[in-house]
Amino acid sequence: MISIIVPVYNAAPYLPQCLDSLVNQTYRDIEIICVNDGSTDNSLDILKAYAERDSRILVIHQENQGLSDARNKGLENARGEWVMFVDSDDWIDISTCQITLETVHAHQADVVMWTYNREYEGHSLPKYYITSLQTWDANNISQLHRRMVGPINEELNSPDTMDAWGTIWAKLYRRTYIDHPVPVRFIDTKNIGSAEDVLFNIGYMAHIGRAVYIPNALYHYRKESCSFTSRHNPRLPQQWDNLYQEIKNLLATQQVGNEFQEAFHNRVSLGIIGLGLNELFAQSSFQDIFNRIDTLLQRPICKKAISSLKIQYMPLHWKIFFCFAKWHFTTGVTLLLMIIKKIILR
Repeated sequence: MISIIVPVYNAAPYLPQCLDSLVNQTYRDIEIICVNDGSTDNSLDILKAYAERDSRILVIHQENQGLSDARNKGLENARGEWVMFVDSDDWIDISTCQITLETVHAHQADVVMWTYNREYEGHSLPKYYITSLQTWDANNISQLHRRMVGPINEELNSPDTMDAWGTIWAKLYRRTYIDHPVPVRFIDTKNIGSAEDVLFNIGYMAHIGRAVYIPNALYHYRKESCSFTSRHNPRLPQQWDNLYQEIKNLLATQQVGNEFQEAFHNRVSLGIIGLGLNELFAQSSFQDIFNRIDTLLQRPICKKAISSLKIQYMPLHWKIFFCFAKWHFTTGVTLLLMIIKKIILR
């Protein structure tokens, strides 16, 4: 059986499309665990209506605790041998469970990964990590584990997609390795800011023996137009420090090689992009933003990481950006971040 975990918070406009894609799966031996995380719209009413029509749906209601807690609640109640996560504003192809479970049996895999469509209003764009089937076994599974920590060498050619492999959705997990030998759970983003998916995958991938990626765009990730003006998070630098410490703590318990340390430093280096953009979304003067970005570049953890970053693998524009960061040329870093922001807002 596959346990599909759906955390729900104020998703009423999108929830029927999500649930329809689950109850109509061609593979029928599933349970759908919907955790309503204190929604203030009519999401709970929609969930109850679907549960009345389909006994495979379990609805759990709790006060708002956040996405990570909702996913953990789903894991606590999961009974299936396999676990899949679907966000309540997204949906999956109706053959997803069948295709991915067939892939499991064909390759004796402990995790199956696939690609997705970015769903914009009126059109879709597929996102492929690679365009052919790829497998990992005992000889190279550590490479996939390390990729969750961060990119190295040629993988640095797309710094803005560092965590493309690290999403929790578009994967089918064997529940045995979620619970044993060390339980893997989600950490609250209030503490780490983001990348709770990445931490989960770093924990999970450390213990598995076989993995497979299929180039099937079975997941549909909704990309909505939204305002970026409210995105500034003044706590993000401290939260990401906590994230980095969590990663270091995980790696300290796992027997990993030097590539993991390089990958970790590269994650810290590329994190300057996100931290810098976060400052640009603040409603502040240019001088204030400049000063905060300057402070970011002076942080010891960033300086140490950037000093070892191999920019030769990067496209020209990112080479320039990280050269400016290495030289502590704050004006150049800030201006390039402003260009990136304009591209994002198009």
